[in-house]
Amino acid sequence: MDPDHVGNADPVQINNASYQCFILNITSYNGIWQGDNPFTESLPLFITQLAVILTLTRFLYHLLKPLHQPRIISDLLGGILLGQSALGKTIYFAELFPTKNIITVETLAYMALVFHMFLVGLDFDLSCIERISKKAIAFTVTGIFVPFTLGIAFFYLLHAYWERDGLQNYEVNVQGSFLWAAAVAVTSFPVVSRILSDLDVLHSDIGRMAMPIALISDLGSCILIILVIPFCANPINAPYVITTTTAYLLASFYTLRPLLAWIIRRTSEGEESSYSDFYLCFVLVGVVLSAFITDVTGTHSMVGAFVFGLITPDEIALVLMDRFDYFVSGLMMPLFFAVTGIRVDIFKITEWGVVLVIVLMLCVVKIICFLPISYVCEVGLKHSFALGLLMTTKGVWAILMLHTGLEKGVLHEDDYAVMMITILLMTSIVAPTLASIYKRTNLSPEINCRTIQQAKPEAELRILACIYSFCNVPGILKLLDVSHATRQSGLAVFTLHLGELTCRASAMLIVHDSDSQRFDDSVYHPDHGDSLETDQIVNAFREYESRTRYVTIQSLTAVSPFVAIHEDICSLAEDKNVAFLILPFHKCSTTKGNPQKRSDAFRSINEKVLLNAPCSVGIFVGRGLEEATGGAKLRNYGVFHHIVMVFLGGPDDCEALAYAWRMAGKPGVRLKVIRLLEIETVDIVNSKTSMQSSTSYLDRQRQIDDDYINEFRLRTVAQELIVYEEKILQNGQELVVAIKELENQFDLFVVGRREGLESRLTTDLLNWVDCPELGVLGDLLATSDSTMSSVLVVQQFTDTGNSPAIEDLVGTPRPWSSMEGRAMEFGSRRLSTASSTWSGRSARQTRRIHDDDYDDDDGW
Repeated sequence: MDPDHVGNADPVQINNASYQCFILNITSYNGIWQGDNPFTESLPLFITQLAVILTLTRFLYHLLKPLHQPRIISDLLGGILLGQSALGKTIYFAELFPTKNIITVETLAYMALVFHMFLVGLDFDLSCIERISKKAIAFTVTGIFVPFTLGIAFFYLLHAYWERDGLQNYEVNVQGSFLWAAAVAVTSFPVVSRILSDLDVLHSDIGRMAMPIALISDLGSCILIILVIPFCANPINAPYVITTTTAYLLASFYTLRPLLAWIIRRTSEGEESSYSDFYLCFVLVGVVLSAFITDVTGTHSMVGAFVFGLITPDEIALVLMDRFDYFVSGLMMPLFFAVTGIRVDIFKITEWGVVLVIVLMLCVVKIICFLPISYVCEVGLKHSFALGLLMTTKGVWAILMLHTGLEKGVLHEDDYAVMMITILLMTSIVAPTLASIYKRTNLSPEINCRTIQQAKPEAELRILACIYSFCNVPGILKLLDVSHATRQSGLAVFTLHLGELTCRASAMLIVHDSDSQRFDDSVYHPDHGDSLETDQIVNAFREYESRTRYVTIQSLTAVSPFVAIHEDICSLAEDKNVAFLILPFHKCSTTKGNPQKRSDAFRSINEKVLLNAPCSVGIFVGRGLEEATGGAKLRNYGVFHHIVMVFLGGPDDCEALAYAWRMAGKPGVRLKVIRLLEIETVDIVNSKTSMQSSTSYLDRQRQIDDDYINEFRLRTVAQELIVYEEKILQNGQELVVAIKELENQFDLFVVGRREGLESRLTTDLLNWVDCPELGVLGDLLATSDSTMSSVLVVQQFTDTGNSPAIEDLVGTPRPWSSMEGRAMEFGSRRLSTASSTWSGRSARQTRRIHDDDYDDDDGW
């Protein structure tokens, strides 16, 4: 045939079957200048197909994002729109996906699926399985077995209905019913974590309960693939297929996995930068070979890729994900979902009412089968309903089963279309339904519960105290002790020891001696930090709680990469409804009061928390205790007896005064409040933080300051241990002198950060500030070498976001809410960070109590 007339050959008849031949060129060498149509060649056509698929699916994703829809919904919907159900009926889109080219697209789509399943396996942290309780396993087994059994019944009932109405002209088989039921029973762990993250309930009780169940369900999906697919392909040979596949899996875990770890350790220096391209190429070849082996044994190539991801050594896992995740999951996987959607012809569905009934029944089955176990485990009805609904989410495993059934001929086009639409609807209704249940009821407390100043006097004060190391404990204990817990207003303290994730083990938040409901047993992993130091910290606070009245302490340990750990802190503060968050200063002072630099990472954490915290924040600079106590038990950690609060004005100073006022209620504590005034009090407002008129804003703020000071003086006039004083200053030099005169006269300075507010007293000192997170006064006190006094710098929470009603309506997150990027969900080995340096990476999903500035829209 003339190569200039490349195209479809005439159909020929061979053995009464119709065949159509194609002559395919990869690319066009002469292009449009010789009148060639580039879309008749494979490469230009494929590039166009990929561009159309990515553009359409991305558009749909951002369109559906306010509804918290996971990425799989937009990709499947995009494929359906490109297929015979919609755009495929037009001439242009029909020519865009011609028969001669669909093989190329499907081949690349399945190759993308192989590497995607490798990344999914790479993301799993199998070490967390031993921490999952029997209750979670009971939920999982029930959530798989009952829907699987009823799925078979639904399959036969549906076909009996079609046969009665004359809509079916073929016989059903057992293999088809098994694949149908397996697709119904499985749950997608990545999709569940994505939905929980988008709804900002990953750290809540429902998040902690759902993640272990989803993890085991996802692993159960792999087991179903191993069991069901061989049976559907050839029931006679199925035992041999299952046996050889099981043997390969055992060999992979007990032989190949240690061998790979030994090779990596012996040939590298252990640093990410030391892994050359040879390692990456070696692993990718291993993925292909593993996929080939399981395909040859008769299971599926996806199983081999998934298992190879599970056995890949921790040392190289993060490097692989960082390099390949976005390309595979973000760019290539839409091809697979598009091919899946293109195969769907909704016009094959003649009874849409039946589809809706199936969707309803399958959702109800999951929900109902969880009720008895929820009753036994004392899980509330709302959580039980949410768990059942979450377990109806589907992902790659379910689609893979339907694909296999269609290719093996055990499922027909109408079965495939009905089930794909069912998966689409079931997964899409989960997020909006959960949002209606949890979004309104789980809104963060009102502003008066997130600041000390506006808290009710008889209400419990909830405090989150972060601990970087044991040297922070004495100062935090002194601060808690002086916070004056009473019968009417006790203290609920949550201590959070922060540890850096430096290995591939799963990031987590461990709850020590917690009575909260969760299905994962806390077992401290040796790779999650210094367990000895953690024990010392927990024991110190436990001892303090045992001998202090009206104080309850819950100790927690968060292990996460420091670049994202501020999100854990803010999310925990939001989840626990705390009013005050205490952060240690990033420099650890010695007994002589000299600040010693510890880590720039701690300073970065403090800055990010100040920016995103859902409550008031205090940075505590403790002096004279840390080095002296060392690792000894803390019994005589001392008490703050003399406290001074320096008041310049503004919301932060009002919050600082409110906290100092509460401290003054403790017997034996003396408080002195010093208000510094200018001769001409003309503050200016930082233009970066306000668009209002400086005069009008400062007049209102000055009035608020005066009212609060007058209230304080009126209510403390009869208290001998509380002294109020005013000083009039002219400039910053006099301010420095006034502060120097106060040094070493008091045990504790309490000041406001005053972010965004400047005055004549502080403007001249701005250029000399070393630590802007402390403000002018805080920096002046913290960096002084001539004082032994501790310092507490307070920032008041101010809500500048949308109202809850608007947020519920349009799904707009509050500024302090981490709705965009997520953290680590239970069972994952990779991290999801909010830093721009990690932007675009898939969330390594997991924590025990869970967590964007980074958009993880490429995870399934």
